[in-house]
Amino acid sequence: MKAAVLESEKNIIIKDVPVPELQEGQIEIKVSAVGVCGSDVHLWKQGKGWNPNHQNDFIMGHEFCGVVTKTKSDKFEIGDRATFWANLYCGECDMCRQGLEHLCREVNGTNYIGFVCNGAYSEYFVGDSKRAYKLPDNVSDIQAALIDPLMVAYHAVRKSEIKLNQKVLVIGAGIIGQMMAHLVKQAGATYIATTFVNDLKIQKAKEIGDFDEYFDGRNTDIAEQLKNRTNGGFDIVFEAVGLDSTLDLAINSVKPGGKVVVIGNSITPTVQFNMNKLVLNEVQLIGSVSCTRVEFEETIDLISKGVINPENYVTDILPLDKLQTAFERLIDENDPALKMVVKP
Repeated sequence: MKAAVLESEKNIIIKDVPVPELQEGQIEIKVSAVGVCGSDVHLWKQGKGWNPNHQNDFIMGHEFCGVVTKTKSDKFEIGDRATFWANLYCGECDMCRQGLEHLCREVNGTNYIGFVCNGAYSEYFVGDSKRAYKLPDNVSDIQAALIDPLMVAYHAVRKSEIKLNQKVLVIGAGIIGQMMAHLVKQAGATYIATTFVNDLKIQKAKEIGDFDEYFDGRNTDIAEQLKNRTNGGFDIVFEAVGLDSTLDLAINSVKPGGKVVVIGNSITPTVQFNMNKLVLNEVQLIGSVSCTRVEFEETIDLISKGVINPENYVTDILPLDKLQTAFERLIDENDPALKMVVKP
């Protein structure tokens, strides 16, 4: 099969590789669509996956769907449409037994398809059927390729426990930030603002129109602007960037007793923020990552029932041999691309 192999730092090559042999309990799918994720961009920059013992050609891609072409599982038949949850949870630890598979002791925030083992930037993918889910007929391939970012947004919004008539700030208007804006609007938020630092990258958000107001993050007095606009701060702030400055802005923009939900991952292991502000104002600082197995299924339902249409956030659909170009465009500050989907 043809696959996009991560050859070295910032270097993807298209080459022929063997289709993995089907094992008991697995299915083989012909890949229909793969979402290009920001995490993939980080791996692309590094030129390697997260498993130091991986010996074969490394293939990224964890947001994908396809059609079953072979099966050694009684859960699926040939011709079924399927998507995979990339989380390689064990199903046996204390977290998994509580239904918190995203916090699985074996996963530890890193053990995912396309990160530690080969993913789906290829013509075919073979994986365990227990991690696969049948797709409803009214969920398109492109929509299914965006289940992963949507599940992250959905989980974060649930963690916030948002109530009717609350004011919400989303720091970072990438695809997850924009999806959170749509979901909190559905949940009853009456004022939703965002911050941005790139006039081109914010275009899709303005086109969709879920934000009520946009604040330029390059302004030195942005924290004061945000507090003044809300008469003392937001009820909930979602931090979806992962920088010292944006976390500090979140804590300074939320009202006393409010919630800051952190989704952004930091490149460095530690960040600095105003601890006294956090403590003296009793700000609730909440981490949010991935989702539970049940929430993954519920995310599919959100699409199927028309609560949100992930296709609205897609700016480009590309063939597999343009994956290298996709990564180059996503790091280009002069390119308005938000979300790209590859169709092998």
